[in-house]
Amino acid sequence: MSTVDISYAQGWDAETRRAYRPLTVAAARLRDRAGEPYVVIHREPGRAEPVSVYLVAWADHHVGHWMYDEAGRRTREFDLRLLEPDRLFVRRVVERRYSAPDQPDRARDAWRTTLILTPGGRAEHIVEERGEAGPARRGWSELPEAQWWIPREAFGVDEAGEQHDRYDAVQPEPAGSGEGQAPPAALWRAPRPYRPEFDVQELLRPGNRFDTDNWGELTVDRVEDIATVRVPSGRLVVADPLYPGAPRELTERIPPGEYPLQTAVLVGEGEYEGERFPVTEEPLVRLLISEAPAVTWELGLGEQEDPRLLPDREAYGFPTDAAQGAFADATAWETLADAFRRCFDEGTDDGVQDVRTGSLRIADAMTGGDLVSFHTDGDGAWPVWLGRAVSGALVSVVVVTDRLSDFRPVRSKT
Repeated sequence: MSTVDISYAQGWDAETRRAYRPLTVAAARLRDRAGEPYVVIHREPGRAEPVSVYLVAWADHHVGHWMYDEAGRRTREFDLRLLEPDRLFVRRVVERRYSAPDQPDRARDAWRTTLILTPGGRAEHIVEERGEAGPARRGWSELPEAQWWIPREAFGVDEAGEQHDRYDAVQPEPAGSGEGQAPPAALWRAPRPYRPEFDVQELLRPGNRFDTDNWGELTVDRVEDIATVRVPSGRLVVADPLYPGAPRELTERIPPGEYPLQTAVLVGEGEYEGERFPVTEEPLVRLLISEAPAVTWELGLGEQEDPRLLPDREAYGFPTDAAQGAFADATAWETLADAFRRCFDEGTDDGVQDVRTGSLRIADAMTGGDLVSFHTDGDGAWPVWLGRAVSGALVSVVVVTDRLSDFRPVRSKT
């Protein structure tokens, strides 16, 4: 066994491979107990580059493990998720092989294989012999449970065992360790699910202004009712009625009742080839459960969706290939969605009410449930956001139907 020096720091500069703000063992233990992020660096004496780095963030349910070659290039990256108190789930493993001594770290054309696991042991294997620049071979397999999990005690400040009890000092870190410096641009942070960059409630407040990529400045003019949605079961589906497969029912239940579906209307003025014209945008829809204001927002989840498994800045959402979505009662979904499909594909309008441009309302006489549709800005997966009052009660269910990055609040200088 080779000798390995262990040191700790608050962070890790992925570009320069240097520790940011070194920690003593005692300080690392405090951060570990508090769930604050920190890193564990393993070095071999006489080697300039680290052997490996553990990136620990218990509060974010994450441990990363990066292994380096002697040229300072990442050869393996493990993405581990704390799904149970005493063990970590192996979510993703990436291995790279470099074809030349001067090939840079994580080169786009480096040979790469990726293993992505889902709870239950089903694993997707992706082999890219020419990296991102070439084709990929994909396959699936079932792995034994012993390969999904790693004990929590194998990571963190206590992994080194009792040897640390004999001293309270870090091993020397190379120059540029970040002490007293501003955080580097490539500073590691734990992966976190996507969150809107501003409170979506701001899009529902008349008078608020937004700078947009397409039309410049727009102002929230009003919140307008689309239709009412009856949800007698309290089970809410937000999904595309045209998309095949089971609908995406939210695990969050709402009080059985009838609720207004609303949209935010933003207005402004556009210009094209010297001609100016009025512009109207409707970037979200909201099912209003209560008049109490929403003060916090969280991702609406479907069955078997665990936010702790999400890659960085990704979110669960309902899929669509037709830029369509709908709010509906879950018990009546099959009947309601079938009527919507027949209207969309065959032009039949029996029992279908055109309540607003781009929105249809369909009622189910048997259950008393409704479906009300809306448009999205395009295909893909669209997240659903749950707004909660100060008390924690659910007050609104929102879908942002435009790319939220296109809307930037205009802040008053006063």
